[in-house]
Amino acid sequence: MTSSLNSRESVRDAQDRLRLLGHGPLDDPPGELGPATSVAVQAFQRERGLPITGELDNETWSRLVEAGWSLGSRLLFVSRPLLRGDDVADLQEALALLGFDPGRIDGIFGSMTAGALADFQTNCALEASGVLTRESLLELSRLSSRMAGRRPVTEARDAAGLQARHARRLVILVGEGEFADDLVESLAPLATIVTTGQRTAQEAAALANDEGAGLVLAVAEIETATGIAIHYFASHRSKSLLGESLADEVARHIRAGSALPVAVSGMSIPILRETLMPALDFSLPCLDPHLRLSATRATTEAVARLFDSTR
Repeated sequence: MTSSLNSRESVRDAQDRLRLLGHGPLDDPPGELGPATSVAVQAFQRERGLPITGELDNETWSRLVEAGWSLGSRLLFVSRPLLRGDDVADLQEALALLGFDPGRIDGIFGSMTAGALADFQTNCALEASGVLTRESLLELSRLSSRMAGRRPVTEARDAAGLQARHARRLVILVGEGEFADDLVESLAPLATIVTTGQRTAQEAAALANDEGAGLVLAVAEIETATGIAIHYFASHRSKSLLGESLADEVARHIRAGSALPVAVSGMSIPILRETLMPALDFSLPCLDPHLRLSATRATTEAVARLFDSTR
């Protein structure tokens, strides 16, 4: 945790935000990151699909700030850096329920969200600016009241695999180690493989989005890990059905050839949240050659089926 996030002022601010989000009351003194505050942070991290550490790291703090935005509390438009927050997720969800596709409901106001908003504005005889104006918000609120029980178009699109069918046979591979090296070799006949080197998760995600990749695989070999964990994108609002299906398939094949525990779960860590295409994040120990071969084959077979379905 950085010193700025560890200051009494920052901790007090975080405590106030946690209380407003329903993670309180807190017994710790204001500004003190004690046991009660740590438990509240863990609950928030669990809810938001973040690693459960109980610490106020940079990603947790950013999500706390995002959670404080409500729809209508600020102007929403495409900016650099992109606007992020629960208000954006509210907008995306409302548009998706009305049949306008904003892309993944991830709380990030990107070009797809602006395009869906512009389509909605056109349908309502408003200026198609892609900016959430007061008039657009009023019309959205009026129509959304009729949408109870509807399935968001984003979920229907993901279930049908339409997103994957328009993707390139390009895999962005994040991470290093023997498993990552084996994946590069095994996947080479199926797709173009680009490794990201020392790029951050955000930089790797930007690369994948800019290149229109069909899949992102992130690998972290952790000496203390006792099993394999496979994560796909999931937030408190939505999840990637394609990512979940792919993760389940990989896990099923690994379990068939190994006694090593394999767990699948949704998370909203940056490499999964920032990417527009299906993405999997692997956390695993340094595997012996037999287990590494089993995991590599399982992943390769699942990726092959994913790309075969895009023809």
